[in-house]
Amino acid sequence: MGECEQIEIARYHREIVEDLRHMLKKYVRIMERDVPEVDEQAARALVMQALKDSLVEVETHP
Repeated sequence: MGECEQIEIARYHREIVEDLRHMLKKYVRIMERDVPEVDEQAARALVMQALKDSLVEVETHP
């Protein structure tokens, strides 16, 4: 990867992090709505694992 690509992806890093935070909040809210008695920390952990699993799937099957 060239220097130009490194500079460009560095610009996107903050945006990617914010997008992931938004996705985490979105799916935790959905879980809380669908399962009102769910523990927020447990929901966060489940959603985080789902995001990680999804990333692995995207990496393996582009």
